Amino acid sequence: MTRMPFFRTSAVAGRTPLWRWFPMLLLAAMLHACGGGGGGGVGGQGTGTFAYTQGPISGYGSIIVNGVDYDDTAADLRVSNEDGATLTAADLKLGMTVQIDSKGINASTLTAVATAVKVTSEVVGPVSASDVSAGTLTVLGQTVNITASTTFDSRITGGQAGVALNSVVEVYAIHDPVSGTYAARRIEPKSTATTYVVRGALSQLDTSARTFRIGAATFVYSSGALPADVANGAILRVKVATTPDAQGRWVVGSGGRTERKPSDGSEVEIESVVSSYTSNAAMVVGGLTVNASGATITPAGSVIAAGVRVEVEGRMQSGVLVATKLEVKGGPSDSGGDDNGGGQEFELKGRITSVDTTAKTLVLRDAVVDWSGSVVYVNGTAANLLANAKVEIKGTLSADGSRVMATRIAFDN
Repeated sequence: MTRMPFFRTSAVAGRTPLWRWFPMLLLAAMLHACGGGGGGGVGGQGTGTFAYTQGPISGYGSIIVNGVDYDDTAADLRVSNEDGATLTAADLKLGMTVQIDSKGINASTLTAVATAVKVTSEVVGPVSASDVSAGTLTVLGQTVNITASTTFDSRITGGQAGVALNSVVEVYAIHDPVSGTYAARRIEPKSTATTYVVRGALSQLDTSARTFRIGAATFVYSSGALPADVANGAILRVKVATTPDAQGRWVVGSGGRTERKPSDGSEVEIESVVSSYTSNAAMVVGGLTVNASGATITPAGSVIAAGVRVEVEGRMQSGVLVATKLEVKGGPSDSGGDDNGGGQEFELKGRITSVDTTAKTLVLRDAVVDWSGSVVYVNGTAANLLANAKVEIKGTLSADGSRVMATRIAFDN
C-alpha cells in the first residue's frame, strides 16, 4: 500500500519526521476553531460563542438578567419590542421581561456582551378588577398576580392601589400556562395603546365559529388571522381591537407563536414555568424541551412538576436544552416571587443621577432608591451619596413596588 506523502519520514538528516507534527497541528486547528485558548464562558467555551437568555431585568450594570450583567452599550446593539419597533437601551427598565442574544457568557465574571434585546410584555389591556388584599388584577380577562417582585412605573402612585379601574396597562410577567395566571414583574400605564395584546394558552377553540378563550376572555378571529395548525393548548400572542364586538368578544387582528428555539451549541439561561413534566429528563420550560437529568438542582431535594417556576442553565444539543443547573424559584401555589415566594433582590451599578437628602432617596438610571433604612456601607458613608458618585446598590422593593429599599451600598472608588 502506498503511504501518503505527509506521513513519510524526512530523508534529511536531523529533521523531525513530519508525522510527529500531526498531533500539534491538530491541536492548533482545534484551538483556532474554538476561538483560541482564551475566554471562560459557560461550559468552558470562549466568549465568542452564542448565548440566549430569557427573563426579567433585575438590575443595572448595563442590564442584569438571571444574575448575568449584559453590556448593552455596543454600537450595533438591536433593541426592539415584539412588534419590531426600535427602542434604545434607555428604554430598558427594571422588571421588564426580555429575550437577549449575546456573545458567550463569561462564567468567572458573569458578564456578556448583548447583541440584541427584545422586550416581551404579556398583556396590554384595560383593568376590569383589582383586589388589593388578594394581590390580583384582572387585565383583558387575565388574572395578574402582584408579588413582592412587581415593580410599578413611577407614573403609577401607590402601587396596585394606584391602578385605576378601566385604565389601560402593560404587564411584563412570567406566564404560568398551567394555571393561566401571570406573575407580574413590571406594570406600566399604556393609555396610548391602539391595540390590546395577550400571550397565553388557547382553550375552547371552535374552528367553525372561529372563537377561542384565553383565561376568562373570549376571542373571535377571521380566516388567516391565526396559524393554520393552531390547537387547544397552543401558546399564542394575539393582538385585538380595543373595542369588543356586540357579543363582548375581543376581535383578533393577528396572532402567532413567539417561542424561540436557539441553535445547537448555544448557551441558554431562562427563567420560566414548567409547562409540562414527564421526568427530570423530559420537561418543557419556556417553550423549550429540557433534559435536566444531569443537572445540579437547587434547593436540594426540590420537587419539579408542571407549574413550578425554575431558572435553567445549559446548552442546546439536538434541539434540546441539556441543563447543567436548575434552580427551583417557586411552587405551583406561590404568587411568583423569587426564592419560594420572597421578594427578589435587585442590584444597581452605575453613577448616581440625583440625591434627595431630605427624603433619603437617590436616582440611578430610572430607579428610585430609598436609603432611609438599615444600610451597610462599603468604602464610604451616607455622606458620600452625591450626584455622579459611582456605586453598587443591593436591595428589595418597597411594599408598593415603587422604590428599591437599599440594604447595601458600595462606593466604587
